[in-house]
Amino acid sequence: MRHATRVATQAIALILIILIGNANAQWSEPADGTLVIRGGWLFDGVSDARRRNSGIVIRNGEIVAVDADVQQQILSSAEVVDIADNQTILPGMIDLHAHYNLDLVDVGRVEEVAYNGIIFLANGVTSTWSAGEYHPEKVIAQRDLIDAGEVTGPRLFASGPYFGGFRCEYSVKTAEDDCAAWPNDITEEEIRREVDKWAEKGVISIKIKQATPGEAKILIEQAHKNGMTTTGHLANYNGEYDVSLRDAVLLGIDRIEHQLTLGTGGARSEDMQQMVDLLLKHQVYYDANLQMYGSITLRKERGDEMLWTNEAQYFTSYAQSLLEARGPPPPESSVEEFAQRNVEVMALYDAGGEDLLIVGTDEPVYTSLLPGFAYHRELLAMTYAGLPAVTVLKAATINGANALGIGDRLGSIEVGKLADLVVVTGNPVEDIKTARNIRFVIKAGVVYDPDTLLQSAVGMIGPSGLDDHADWELEVRSLRKN
Repeated sequence: MRHATRVATQAIALILIILIGNANAQWSEPADGTLVIRGGWLFDGVSDARRRNSGIVIRNGEIVAVDADVQQQILSSAEVVDIADNQTILPGMIDLHAHYNLDLVDVGRVEEVAYNGIIFLANGVTSTWSAGEYHPEKVIAQRDLIDAGEVTGPRLFASGPYFGGFRCEYSVKTAEDDCAAWPNDITEEEIRREVDKWAEKGVISIKIKQATPGEAKILIEQAHKNGMTTTGHLANYNGEYDVSLRDAVLLGIDRIEHQLTLGTGGARSEDMQQMVDLLLKHQVYYDANLQMYGSITLRKERGDEMLWTNEAQYFTSYAQSLLEARGPPPPESSVEEFAQRNVEVMALYDAGGEDLLIVGTDEPVYTSLLPGFAYHRELLAMTYAGLPAVTVLKAATINGANALGIGDRLGSIEVGKLADLVVVTGNPVEDIKTARNIRFVIKAGVVYDPDTLLQSAVGMIGPSGLDDHADWELEVRSLRKN
């Protein structure tokens, strides 16, 4: 008989046994066996309130019963975790703008997926979509390792490279600037072939940034032919649109990032309500990235609520010295512009767009702040804007899954879905800050101790010294290889 009734503190023995080598990413085969989670409270991602949890039964990584009256015959052959009365079970959270690339040696951004992934998972983010990559092969390779159960990490939904001139990063400012990785004379055939290439590698959603309207039309059309969703960073670095929001929505884009207008509340924001109506009519999701664009303001005003742990410790000591010497970055937006972003989020919510709000961090990659922790800064920032905590929790779970086209398998605690859950201490439906008080993370029925995950990442991100810069320097690759 393997019946083991455990209180939360006793469950660590189980966690340590299955922590290493049992991770399952995306749609790979989950862990064998039955897991029963009893007690505490349940927020399922569908209802507007939490309720008592009588029992969740997980078998072979899939949820087979919710609100179960768990019988002895099940308990006798299952691993059992008893949740404390002050704890809440949530669906695994999803980051729809999870950058894995960091600029640490002032030569562009480079992906670090392994330890960033562990930090995401430790923060209850069980799925990420990476929102544009410079070295997508690294992301896909890590995805495959996670899929094979060889390393630990969240479900890794790769985005492939940026589709547009931002493949050359900040050396270009608008879609009209030339870029060897996305040349001005790129042909329709080349665009369609490029979309097909990354679809074949398992990319399910692409990021459009600094593409022309004509290029965006082809990209969206070809992505949809491949069953992929699309999102776009539509504004350029001259403060204008490469593709207007109206045109992007009418072309069929699935998600919009950052802003609904280019203004700060004045004349350039007068069409806000029209844009809100357009998103509602076409059911386009919105990822505002408030914590990133308001980062300086929020950290100044909110203090310990936004910075509650030492994130620098996860970098190598050498990388920490580089970041300290660099100093704080300038604000990503003005106070007035950030205020307008808050207004736009609330305008969409007030108009009935609650189900279109999603969560993405877009964490700046030039400081010692990490996207896994930034996820909880984004949840806070959304409540600071005026959104109810329950709306934010849905944005973080079921809305994100639906926006990525995976809502039939993830995003809520329902029978038939994959068993991605987070156990937190407190009631996040009333206080979103408690969503970061993570006790356990469960992915595909495998239970993880967040403290153990985080400890494994201490001192691991970044170069170890001056001779170790090469792997942290961006290499722009020509689209047309010789």
